[in-house]
Amino acid sequence: MALGVSMSEYHYVFIRPGFPRDRLISDISRACAAEMRPVDSEFVDYAANLGHAAVEVEFTHEYEEDRGMPFERYDSLLAVRDFDSNLERQEATARRIFENLASLGVTR
Repeated sequence: MALGVSMSEYHYVFIRPGFPRDRLISDISRACAAEMRPVDSEFVDYAANLGHAAVEVEFTHEYEEDRGMPFERYDSLLAVRDFDSNLERQEATARRIFENLASLGVTR
């Protein structure tokens, strides 16, 4: 699992393995303390509203190695987007979810 920030100012958590997907979504729901729901979108597969931020999951992505980080090795991508563009709170939310996922063993 890796934590990154894109130029669009979202905070991303890159997750491997991304399978089985139902277990991944269950783990992310637990880590976020919010129910992930399927989304009918070209890029986002599941999403949850945390009140102050959206959490979105993509089962695939097209990120490649950047600055020595092999993003292509991670199957899935979780994006955290603060509704008020509060980047400090957004980063704290992403780090909390990252730590919760790590404690669930998603990094194995």
